[in-house]
Amino acid sequence: MEKRKVARGIIFFNNQVLLLHRIRKENDKYLEYYAIPGGGIEDLETREEACIREVKEETSLDVNINTYLGLDEYEKGITYYFLTNYLKGEIALGGEEKENNNPDNFYETKLIDVNELNQIMIYGKGQEMIKKAYDIYKKSSLN
Repeated sequence: MEKRKVARGIIFFNNQVLLLHRIRKENDKYLEYYAIPGGGIEDLETREEACIREVKEETSLDVNINTYLGLDEYEKGITYYFLTNYLKGEIALGGEEKENNNPDNFYETKLIDVNELNQIMIYGKGQEMIKKAYDIYKKSSLN
């Protein structure tokens, strides 16, 4: 079976990172965690194109790619991480996340202070990639 390929975009606003806050019901329990905006790479789409499209769909923001940060390969998939540059738009939940939002499958966009990352749950290498991206962001003229 081919692994699902996902692209995720890390976006900073000063010392805050934009994440999706998730609460979903699974086996009569609620799981709460945060996710970096992103999603599946479609056929004939580059990782970069998927990242830009998915960030727009989920957050309503226009971004471009700054830097490729690395990947996280696991049993069922591969996630590619990018530091992105905010171009324009107002943060607002969109796409499937907005359409499917309900008490058992909750989504919201949320800015999280980078100093509070250790207090939240992010699957895979999410926290590691955010910290790596933030080091690059701080050194650049983005902030």
